[in-house]
This record gives sequence, C-alpha cells and structure tokens, in this order.
Amino acid sequence: MKRLLSALLSVFMLMSLCSAPAFAAEENDISKFELPAPKAPNYFVYTDGDAKQGHHDDLRMIMVADPDVALLAMEYDRDSDAFREKYGLWSFEICMQYDVSLDNEESWQYTSEWDSQYSVGSYGEGFQSVSLRSKLMESFEFFWLTYYEGEESETFVPYKPAILAEKFTGDGYEQDVYSFDVENHSLYIRCRYYMEWEPLVQYEEGEGPGEKQSKFSAWSQSAVFGKNSTQIVPEEPTVYEAPVISDLKIVLSEGDENSHLEYTQITPESVWMANAYYIIEGEGQFDGLESEVSINGGEWIEFDTVDSWGDWCLYNGNRDAFNEEVPIDENTNVKLRVRFAGTHGPSEWSNVLEVNGGGTQENPVNTGEPADEKPTMDEKETCSLCGFCPMPLGLCIFIWIAIAVVIILIIVLATKKKKKK
Repeated sequence: MKRLLSALLSVFMLMSLCSAPAFAAEENDISKFELPAPKAPNYFVYTDGDAKQGHHDDLRMIMVADPDVALLAMEYDRDSDAFREKYGLWSFEICMQYDVSLDNEESWQYTSEWDSQYSVGSYGEGFQSVSLRSKLMESFEFFWLTYYEGEESETFVPYKPAILAEKFTGDGYEQDVYSFDVENHSLYIRCRYYMEWEPLVQYEEGEGPGEKQSKFSAWSQSAVFGKNSTQIVPEEPTVYEAPVISDLKIVLSEGDENSHLEYTQITPESVWMANAYYIIEGEGQFDGLESEVSINGGEWIEFDTVDSWGDWCLYNGNRDAFNEEVPIDENTNVKLRVRFAGTHGPSEWSNVLEVNGGGTQENPVNTGEPADEKPTMDEKETCSLCGFCPMPLGLCIFIWIAIAVVIILIIVLATKKKKKK
C-alpha cells in the first residue's frame, strides 16, 4: 500500500514576496548573508513496505528552499569558480540539516558538532544533511529500512522502538522485512540551514584557505510523520491560477544592451501545491514562465524572463524581463503580462501592468495630478474662498445661503407691509 504524504506550501510562498534580497550582493561578504528559519518540512511521500513482497518501508522528503537561500545556492552551483572569486572564498558549502525525535520533541539527535560540520547523519542513522543546489524544491530519500539489521545493529538507533519486523520467505531463504509502526509511533522532524566557508588568504608561499567559518539558521517548527501526522495530500492539478504581478519599472542599460523590465511576482498557493504533486507522483512538471510585452500600443511580443525555467517560474520576488531585439527607453509606453506553462497547459494571463501610458499597476506610484487637469467624478473641485464646500454651481455655498436669506427677508418684509395697509 502506498501513502502519499506532503504538505501545503502556504506559508513558504507567502515567504516569498521578498522584493528585497537577504543581503546586498555588492558587499561581497558572505558572512552577512542572513539565513532564515525554514518552514516545517511537511512535504514527503511514504511507501509502506510489504513483507510478502520483501519490501521495506521508505520515506522520501521534499526539500523546500526559501527564495534568497535558493538563489545563493544556484549562483554557486552555476559557476563555483566565479562565486568563490566574487566573495573571496577558498571553499563554500550550503545545506539543509535534518534532525529527528521519536514520539516527542525531547530526544533530538542534534549535538554541538552540527554547528561546525557540513555533513551530518546518513540513511542508516535516520537523520542527515542534504546539499542545496539549483532547485527550489527537491526530493531525496530520508530513510529506507533495508539498512536496518535488527535490535543489535547500530543503524536507525533513534527509530528502534518503532520498527516492526516480519518474516519474508524467498526461494530457499528467509529474511526479516522492516517497517515503521505508523499506528503507534510518531517521528518528529525539524530542519535548518547550515553554511560553511573558508576565506581565500594570501600567504607568503601563495594562496590558501583561511580558518573555516560557519553559520546556521534557527530550527524550523516540527513536522510529524506517523501516528500524529501533520501531512496534507496534494490534489492533482487540472489548471493553474495566474500569477499576480506588480511594481513594473524600466531599468535603463548603461552599456550597449537594451534596457530591461523589472517587476515583482506572487505565485498562488495552489500553483506551488501543483509542483508538490508533480514531485510526489513523479508525473508532470512546470516548463517555465511565459512573458509578453506590448510596446507603444503595438502587438504583444515575447520577452524572456531571467531564472524562470522549470519550477523557478514559481519563484516569488523581483524578476527581470528582456528582449535583445526590442529597444526601450525611459519614455517608452510598456505593457507587461505573464503566465505559467506546464503539463496542464498555460495558465490565464496575469494582470497587465503599464508604464508611461496612464495605465494602472498593482502598486502604482503616486505621481500627482497636473494642476490644469479637470477633476474626475471622484475628485470634486473645492471652493477657492472657503476651501471647504464643493462648487457644483460655481459659487461658494455660503454666498448662496446669504442670497437665500436676503430673499426670505425681502418676502417677509413685503408681506408685513401688505398686512398693515
């Protein structure tokens, strides 16, 4: 029997309106990079072992990286030499450390060695570290009980009270098949980011590594596997919600290249959940982000968006769109729209942003209104005398009140004189 267990990426993606990076890249000081506490690792798929078939239990985790951390890891993975030169490093590593505790949150395996050790744990120990590379989400094997060898073994020590053994008989042999007792035990799992580096130092005899340094985030909240499971099963996607974009601006080029566009993207929770489904099921994928731009009221033209391939199309935060064949200057009227593309076809187009054309944005910049422009229906002109009353009749309302009072007095006086006569 196969149980699919994963979790909603809700909070992780809210995360993700990160319009400002975790640290200023121009500082080129890796020690100033702030590692956020990751969200609870509620994303995994459990395969219930079948003793009759000789299959042991196994658990796969889906690692989810915060956008800024993922971008840093991707920068290193793409060109490690350029990365080390940029930050003045001899070596660099960044990973996610996973810790476990059985049936409560009091028996964590963490020791102080984890604070200065890049690689901790393994399959056989039941806790481990996983290197961060060029993905926002990545599946990896957390444990597979085929490595367990019974009560006397040194493997899966934290799990022993929860491991069940059944006999499997093959062709002339018999062996134990192991499973995790999900009915009576819970495995608490937490994670944190860990980063270590050695600065590049100039010695008399040449370049070499300086003293190793490390940095780590706070621990996430716990996810629970087994009896008190905190997992949610993702539904199969049929369509994708459209992205929401805002803050469009033209970034002028200082060289020979054309200027490009910059904007901010928010990805709906359901789209992130679709990617979790794809990873768990092993079927389906995102192909990337499609961007189109209209210049000066013309037809929609395809633009490229930086780092939008695969599941990177889901990344929340600042994005750059460009087209080397389309010139743009600071006064160009530009409209932008984007959409997701994947196994289930393209999403609807996002909202349309516009600059230099009077169009609206999700977060428009208040530039003020020209003094000689006529007021709209929602912005009534006020009296130049009192500064308070509206002017539907072109005069101060107090003048009209005074005129009415005089007319009333004249009528009253005229009536009294007529009665006397």
